[in-house]
This record gives sequence, structure tokens and C-alpha cells, in this order.
Amino acid sequence: MTKWLLFFLLLATSFSCIKLGEHYTSIPPGIWRGVLVLSDEMEGFDEKSKGELPFNFEVIYDTPDSFHLVIHNGEERIVVSDISTGVDRRIARDSIRIDFPIYDSHIQAQYEEDAIEGWWVVRNRKDYRIKFRALHGQPYRFFQTLDPPVADLSGKWDCSFGIETDEPSRSIGEFIQQGNYITGTFLSPTGDDRFLEGVVNGDRLHLSVFDGSHAYLYEAKILPDGQLTGIYRSGNHFKTYWEGIRADSIELISLGDPLGLTKMQRDEVFALSLPDAKGNRIDISQGVLAGKPKIIQIMGTWCPNCKDETTFLLNYLKNNPDPGFEIVGVSFERHSDTTKAIAAIEMYKSKMQIPYPVVYGGINDKKKAGEVFPMLNKVVAYPTLIFLDKKNKVVAIHTGFSGPATSGYAAFKEEFNALVSKMKSR
Repeated sequence: MTKWLLFFLLLATSFSCIKLGEHYTSIPPGIWRGVLVLSDEMEGFDEKSKGELPFNFEVIYDTPDSFHLVIHNGEERIVVSDISTGVDRRIARDSIRIDFPIYDSHIQAQYEEDAIEGWWVVRNRKDYRIKFRALHGQPYRFFQTLDPPVADLSGKWDCSFGIETDEPSRSIGEFIQQGNYITGTFLSPTGDDRFLEGVVNGDRLHLSVFDGSHAYLYEAKILPDGQLTGIYRSGNHFKTYWEGIRADSIELISLGDPLGLTKMQRDEVFALSLPDAKGNRIDISQGVLAGKPKIIQIMGTWCPNCKDETTFLLNYLKNNPDPGFEIVGVSFERHSDTTKAIAAIEMYKSKMQIPYPVVYGGINDKKKAGEVFPMLNKVVAYPTLIFLDKKNKVVAIHTGFSGPATSGYAAFKEEFNALVSKMKSR
């Protein structure tokens, strides 16, 4: 009897350690393929792409009742945990809301078994939404079957955007290709397009990124002479044409010096006095900021390049807890409503855990931003870093940011360290 009792206890213990299958309360875990429909006419660069911007994400359950998403863009992994599910009683369907709080956008959708369908909504743009759908268990990004690539596009490319206009702009394309799979980005003196991922399918290039703010789609044909010509879409509000020529020796400085784009109009002391999100006036010549070197960060909570730069600054402060200088952010927002703009700044500071003050500069308009900084020739880009010595004299102004998706990131870090040393020595 004792032996049988011991046997059943051991058997019960064994079965308690066995997982007969993962239980989940709503959408299935694992890999998904999401799509933003950028063209209602389903017009793409070719008959296969149909004007759709694809991206992949994982659903990972933390408990049987809660889960988070991980969005894939090349090497980047974006964790999204602000998710709610329920029942939309108007249509009697299960619903899901995925919030990207830093960028003030969300996905509102309904789901059924292995499919999700709804809208990506950008709240700081009036009436801006894009159709969204996703299917479970689809690990590919653009196409399930692919033709052999006609070329290896790895390297640097001298690219022109807006070739249909009188004033096209130049960028540098940086690509790494392995078989059909390709990653990369586009750089300009004022920023980069972050982590792009896609494929080379025969003689066609397809790249995309979605991160809650960016919704970029690049498509191109590889011509017989090796050049690229194609279409670029930003969300469903902007489309232009572009071309690229291989130029492996090209450097970013050839497009414009980031240290020379934004200048002081006259030699004078830099002044700044604006309220922070709580209404406290921040004056760089008063209080704890007086008599110290400072970095002024011109930014916006809607700006992914600004987020990358802010992450860089936060990591610098973490590694240098007594840096010998102060930082003040000046945020220009897309919200025309001041209350909403200030709320966005507060949320951004909280989510990013920013220890330095961030003041509200006004609406996201470079001309109006220039009025906040009348001593500058103009505000060229978000982000911009202004390095000040202890007397609030400008040491240097760095326009734009070459982020971690670019080959210029390492050079930027070296330049930043050099400018900090120069700023502190004066």
C-alpha cells in the first residue's frame, strides 16, 4: 500500500512539471506578419507589393493573462507592453489596442483566431490613420517565395530623393545583403531612417520600417547598369521618387558638415528661459544651471532620431554620473493644443526616465522654433545639440544625429566626447 501511494505521489509530481501546451487568453503567441496599407488603390511599385508596408512582430506571454509585443526592424527589437484587450460591444468582436505612448500613436483593431484587422492611428496628426492587418505564423516580411537576386547591393549608395522636383535632396544609402535578405538605412546631415529591413527579389529592392512613429517603405528596380530607381513612401501622406548610384567611398560630410549647418548669427551670450512641463521657468543663467557648461537639445517627442539621441545622452550620463555639465531639452511638439503638448512631454520624460529638465518650445514648426532661438541663423533639424561653456557662449552646434543604425554612429560618439572636453575646458 505504501509503495503504491509513493508511486502515485511521484506520478502526480511528474505530471505537474509537464506542460501540455501554452494557455493564452487572447491572440496566439509567436511570430506575426503585420501590414500597413499605404495605398487604398493597392498600387505598389510592382504587382506583388501592392503598396503595402510589411513588418514582423512577436507576441510573448508573460503570464497566462498578459503579453507584450516585440517589433522587428533589422537588428532593432522594440518592446511594446502598453496593450489592452476586451470586447467591442458595438460589433460584438474581440478587440485589441496597442499603444506606442512615446510617439502618441496606437493600433486599434479586432481579432479572431489568427488574424487582426484595424487601424494605426497617429493622435498628434489630425484625422490620420492607416489600415492595419496581421496574420499569425507568417515569419516572412515581404514575400513568401523569392527569385534569386540579380545583384548584391551591399555597400554605400549616393541617392537623390524627389527627382521629380526642381530641388532633389541627397542621402547616403548603406546596405548589407545576404542572399535575398537585406538591411540598411539612409543617412543625411540631419538624421537617418533608422533600421530598415527587406529583400532583394530578382531585380527589385524592397525595404520597410515601422516603429510606432516611422512608417517608411522603399522600393526600387535594379537597372541593367546597376543603378537603382524607385518610389519612397512615408505613411499614406507622402510619396516621392528616388534613384541611387553605387559610391562606396562617399562620406556623410560630402552632403554637408553637421557642425556647420546651424550657426550663431552674431557673437553673443546664448540665452534661454522657458517653462518646463510643470510650469517652472528654466533659465540657463539662473539657479543650478548658472556658471556651468551646458548642452541644449532641440528635440520633439514625436521624433525617432531625437529618441535615439536622448538614449545616447542617457547612456552617457549613466556611464558618467558626474559629467561636469548640465543638459536642457527644448521640445517642439506636433500638438497645437498646449495642454496636450505639455502632457506629451511629461509622458516622454517619464517613459524615457529623463533626469534633466525638458521645456516646451512651441509647435513643431522650424520657422517658429527659430523665433525661440533668434541668435541662430535658423533651426535646421530635430535633433540639434548646442554646446555652451560656463559663460553660455556657444562652443559648437551639431545638427542632426547619426544613430546606431548607421556607420557614422561611432564617429558621432568620438565627436561628442571631443566637444564635451572642449566645452568644459573653456
